[in-house]
Amino acid sequence: MGILGKRHICDSTKEDTAPHSFQILGKTILCPHCGHNQFLQKSILLNTPGLTFLSLDWANKTATTLTCTTCSNIQWYLQQPEVVSL
Repeated sequence: MGILGKRHICDSTKEDTAPHSFQILGKTILCPHCGHNQFLQKSILLNTPGLTFLSLDWANKTATTLTCTTCSNIQWYLQQPEVVSL
């Protein structure tokens, strides 16, 4: 979009609607609030003011959020968590 166009600070680029268990570096991720291990995963674009001003949002990094299906606590990860297969 142009300089005067509408820009989003956090843009959802990918959404998975099924809850899963995840791990990073071989360790299962648990909710720090309730201890549950089922999360909804979403990729979020991490916009920066400079690249947004230049309309280069696609060049920004992405983060992964995991939302607990029990208490709705949201955790952010720069590294992509792996889905734990049952």
